[in-house]
Amino acid sequence: MEVYCLGHKAWQPCYVLKLNDTTVMLDCALDLAGLLNFLPLPLVYSPKLSALPHWKPKDLEDGQELHEGITRLFRENVGHVFVDSCPLVRIPETGLVDFSTVDVLLISNCFSMLSLPFITEKLGFRGKIYATEPTAHFGRQLMEELVHYIYRTPANNSTEEWKNEEVWRLLPDGVLKESTDFQTWRKLYSEEDIQKSVSRVHSVSYSQKIDLFGHLEATAVSSGFCLGSCNWLLETEQTKVIYISSSSTFTTHPCPMERSQLSSADLMITCGLTNAPSANPDSMLGELCGRLAVALRNGGNVLIPCYPTGVVYDLLECLKAFLDSAGLSHIPVYFISPVANSSLSHSNIYAEWLCESKQSKVFLPEHPFPHAEFVKSGRLKHFANIHGELGSVYQSPCVVFTGHPSLRCGDAVHFMEAWGSSPKNAVIFTEPDFEYLHALAPYQPLHMKAFYFPIDPRLNFFVANKLLKELAPQCLVTAESYLPSSAHSQKENLCLQPEMPYYGLSHGKVVSIPLKGQFQRIQLSPEVAGNLHPQEIYPGISAATISGLLSSRNSKHILHPHPLPLGNQLWGQPSVESIVQALHEHGIVDVVVEGSPEMRNINILTGKATLQVSPNCTTIHDCHDEKLKGLLKDIILRQLIQL
Repeated sequence: MEVYCLGHKAWQPCYVLKLNDTTVMLDCALDLAGLLNFLPLPLVYSPKLSALPHWKPKDLEDGQELHEGITRLFRENVGHVFVDSCPLVRIPETGLVDFSTVDVLLISNCFSMLSLPFITEKLGFRGKIYATEPTAHFGRQLMEELVHYIYRTPANNSTEEWKNEEVWRLLPDGVLKESTDFQTWRKLYSEEDIQKSVSRVHSVSYSQKIDLFGHLEATAVSSGFCLGSCNWLLETEQTKVIYISSSSTFTTHPCPMERSQLSSADLMITCGLTNAPSANPDSMLGELCGRLAVALRNGGNVLIPCYPTGVVYDLLECLKAFLDSAGLSHIPVYFISPVANSSLSHSNIYAEWLCESKQSKVFLPEHPFPHAEFVKSGRLKHFANIHGELGSVYQSPCVVFTGHPSLRCGDAVHFMEAWGSSPKNAVIFTEPDFEYLHALAPYQPLHMKAFYFPIDPRLNFFVANKLLKELAPQCLVTAESYLPSSAHSQKENLCLQPEMPYYGLSHGKVVSIPLKGQFQRIQLSPEVAGNLHPQEIYPGISAATISGLLSSRNSKHILHPHPLPLGNQLWGQPSVESIVQALHEHGIVDVVVEGSPEMRNINILTGKATLQVSPNCTTIHDCHDEKLKGLLKDIILRQLIQL
């Protein structure tokens, strides 16, 4: 079995697994952290961003002409260099695997499917795609929001000249300089691409078994991370592989993580652990509420850049309770996204994918999430954008949830420019996948307060180590960055501590993993089965000789009758004591037994014949008397079973 790592980061998974003549792709995440290398896309002309100085390289080897050519491609601020062009995104590695040969794609959550339109519409993928219904729905919303944000504001430049190697080698060290595989940087897909790709997704339920071409069986089980998120169980008759990605043991809104079906696997592939291992989500939530209250009481506004699904549901629920208890119930909360209405509505519709406490509310009947009442009371208002209706109801101070968490596109760019000059206002980062100081760099100098309270419910290393011991897989494949190294302490809260054989993977690497028992099941045709006559060879155990022609198609193996069937076969091992007793019964008493337990010699009638008996063979030697030879043959055959 081979495992290919196509993803760029451990929390942006894309693996290809070749198992039992089937090629399976596990997730297809999109690297959005690369957005930080681009200038923000403001809704209207931004004097501040337009005034940022062009970057000038320190060392020039190709002359002034190259210098003049690249100054228009980059701008610089507070030590960071930004590409002044339409943002590009990084798709999974395309050089390791021919995507047209991939048989099936299994998606674990909505955040890990954002490369799907590239896979299906650009890279020749022709296989089947499986995901839960909420994953497909919210994944489409995430993609639609991103497309809306990127393309609603035309960039000043749409050139990709910055990807030229001569330009790249002059850049200062940083994230952009480390991304040498510029072939994976692509222009974002279109809304049409999204619709085509999502229409190919087959919906599955938890614990539903999916037959993959007769080669193996796939089962989705709850991972506890977000609505519809799952881990995958892949099984053949001899092999069990589990894929654990972006899982959570915290008690939040999704169904809790299912672990009973994941134990004793031959191989575990794990990825998507927390990006904030030292930050407890509950503590971060308390810190967030405290800072938010201070800003609001001082007359300031609070911006929380976020995705339109996932943790935002828990944030809204907690915020409602906090504002009530803190005497701030008069503060309006705005949720701004092109998919805000659909996101809030569908979170209450997918009741069967929620935790038990929220499912029970459906039968009362009540809305599973309190944000439905939050909206009904008028305290939470949602809008598709900042135009139109928002202007007629806007009040300050307020709390705004909007995208994009990178602060490079979306309505968050507008609020950063509008509120950035006042120290009363605050921006609070909760998404750990974006380095918040880098996200703020284009807006500096900034007077509004900035806080980083990462709320990441995914498994930390301590919990992941406990899970490894509980599930006890025979072998582990995980990201190299999760494994012990000279840069890591051996503490359980800083890295994984596997007690089983393990393999580390990083972008572009492949590992081959030996598996035990490579057997296949063969079906007998009715004709072959009808001609079998089993004979008991041991107490309770019967055997029969079988022959035929084997046909294999779509991993189904069937044995048909052979035109020239084999004769009967003999089974058993003659006993020396039984042979001697049979000779005595025929009046031959001149018998001498010699040798060791591994090789016994029976001398008969003072050298007229010798029987040599071993565990694997019984042979008649030195017998010239045909009558005696025939008797010895009959005695031996009577101790064997004809199959």
